[in-house]
Amino acid sequence: MNFLKKLWRIISRILLVVIILLFIIFLIYTGPSWWRHWVVYPRLEKEQAELLTKRKTPQKFIELTDYKGILHAHCYWSHDSRGVIGEIIPAAKKAKLNFIFFSDHPHAKLDTFPRAYNGIYDGIVIVPGTETGSGLMVCPMDSVVINWSEDENQIIRRIVTNGGLVLYVHTEKSHRWANPDYQGMEIYNIHTDLLDEKSITPIIIDAAVNAKKYRSWVYRLFYDDQFKIWAKWDSLNMKRRIVGMAGVDAHNNQNIRARYLADGRVEWVGPNAKTLAIVKPALKEKLLLGKPDAAGWAFKWEVDTYFASFHFVNTHVFSDTLSAGAIRNNLVKGHAYVSFEHLAEAAGFQFFATDRHGRVAAIMGDSISVADVNSLHAVSPLPVRFQCLRNGQVIDRTAKVYDWQFDPQGRAGVYRIVADIRLGNEWKTWVLSNPIYLY
Repeated sequence: MNFLKKLWRIISRILLVVIILLFIIFLIYTGPSWWRHWVVYPRLEKEQAELLTKRKTPQKFIELTDYKGILHAHCYWSHDSRGVIGEIIPAAKKAKLNFIFFSDHPHAKLDTFPRAYNGIYDGIVIVPGTETGSGLMVCPMDSVVINWSEDENQIIRRIVTNGGLVLYVHTEKSHRWANPDYQGMEIYNIHTDLLDEKSITPIIIDAAVNAKKYRSWVYRLFYDDQFKIWAKWDSLNMKRRIVGMAGVDAHNNQNIRARYLADGRVEWVGPNAKTLAIVKPALKEKLLLGKPDAAGWAFKWEVDTYFASFHFVNTHVFSDTLSAGAIRNNLVKGHAYVSFEHLAEAAGFQFFATDRHGRVAAIMGDSISVADVNSLHAVSPLPVRFQCLRNGQVIDRTAKVYDWQFDPQGRAGVYRIVADIRLGNEWKTWVLSNPIYLY
């Protein structure tokens, strides 16, 4: 009997040590995320709310209307997405989008347009497009068949000549930068930003702890200023206009989901929209599955959602009307800026040049003789740190102001604005304008 008691005491102590060790390991791995949950993220939310109380509506200097949307997104047409309009449009409406330019992966060498989603859905302009393996995004804006077996330079020229849109995406990779016809490039991409992380394990843990309440801040956890890409963009703009845009690269596919099939079985779908299993409903399904949502999912554990991507970063385009053609035309002209909307809505931001009479002579994207410019101006709906870059170098900086004015003093160059907001005891990049070109 004594032996059994001694054995039980030994086993109990071993179990206690194991439990303590497991708890320590749990704290080591999840502790930072719980600290963010209880301290960091609430503090950021409070500071953000305080900042938003300082919003002012700037005077409207640019006559065109500011429309907000996203480029580089995927739906069911891509092999690695199951996204359908029933979940895309509600997310877009919640994010206050006006347009979406899709970039679905092609199914074959012959790519027929239009396909998937095309047109106006509940007031949101949707344009179909393709993203190739080489990082080329095209939106032909017409009924056409693209033969991807042809030379890429010829494809680009034909699409641009016929009024389409051609952009380079995933610009962390090498591209045919000397091509004379492509119109723009990503200066930010959510997936690109994630790639430079040494490990995604801390992000997965943070998502498990914080995604439900603080999903935008989880995304912000892997944010880095893309200085290398911005330097490349600046160098290209020294030769000709290359429009900067943001790519959300939304797939809504880093999730675990389940849905009922027509035959009554259940399909479990994992990351990259791959089928994990198709099973007959059992205890697990009865416990976890509920009423199917608009997209048919009866169970969802999501890290990557359409809304989180749509809300994180946007491209604003100044356009005369909200139509596919008008948005495309003004984007190609560079009448656009990139904003990290999860920090704050950027509508009201403007960057323009005035003549000696104080009249607007050019807006972002325009080229104008330096002799016709008296000053450069930027205005913001929030107090920001304005940074003016000329040919990629910061030449002027002013903090916590709503407006900024600068005399170029007859110096030609490529001028663009970065507007930063103050949160968490640091300046966070908020708005990146396209340049005004003074020659």
